[in-house]
Amino acid sequence: MTTTPLKNILVTGGNSGIGLALCKQLVLEHDCHVFMGSRSLARGKAALASLQSSLPRDHADRIDLVHLDVGEDASVAEAASAIGSLLRDGEKLYALVNNAGTGLAANASPEEVLNTNLYGVKRMVEAFVRTRVVSERVVNVGSGSGPGYVRRCSPAVQPELCRTPKSWEQIESFLPKSADGRTGLCSEADSNGAYGLSKAMLALYTMLCAEENPEILNSCVSPGWIKTKLVGNSGATQKPAEGTASIRHCLFEPLEGNGWYYGSDCVRSPLHYMRDPGTPAYDGRVDGVVGRPD
Repeated sequence: MTTTPLKNILVTGGNSGIGLALCKQLVLEHDCHVFMGSRSLARGKAALASLQSSLPRDHADRIDLVHLDVGEDASVAEAASAIGSLLRDGEKLYALVNNAGTGLAANASPEEVLNTNLYGVKRMVEAFVRTRVVSERVVNVGSGSGPGYVRRCSPAVQPELCRTPKSWEQIESFLPKSADGRTGLCSEADSNGAYGLSKAMLALYTMLCAEENPEILNSCVSPGWIKTKLVGNSGATQKPAEGTASIRHCLFEPLEGNGWYYGSDCVRSPLHYMRDPGTPAYDGRVDGVVGRPD
């Protein structure tokens, strides 16, 4: 009797919070083999041991730890090599979940936030998608802070932050002052140390990836306001396992579009304001009035 091969999925930042909850769900509920990316090898080993102890015995070998710091070129390259050696001949990753992130209560600098939340995803895409290691889907974990950021930008800039960018260079043009003296068009609109900016740019990059890699379904999602170390003592009450719905929707369900942004209720959402869960889906319009009336 032949068995259906397990779907191989790589989850960055898989050793804690939403990433750890997702790894467990993928193994238990979706018949997947998971590669758990962890920036800290020690914390990754502890998370792996804890997770394996909670799994049925015949599922414990369905997860591998991968030492992976998305903020470092060398670490991403080493992780790609490690995963390549773990995959059987001809096997690919079904999907990549770019979940690793920093900011808010993490006390990271704006440079660290952008390096992890935006450039880190770009590193992963270049290492795993453009080399054809990923075969089906990419899910980028965004945040409602992205649309909240865009809403605070000037009306002249907002439409440009809702359209598919022409290039990576166009995305970089929106970033704060760089070493060569250029100033981003909307760098003053972020009061959260570049967190909202990084998530807004991540949504743009998702659209660009859909344009450049149309054979892969690319999505950016909001997990909701989930109680994790990232949000600190902000009043969030939902558990990490409740923040995976939109990720799993974009991993496994039929999707009507490529490069779309989804809210925590798995419904297409706008990039220029935070859509409330349960309200009608975003219709994709960009021109005209941008932003929702207060």
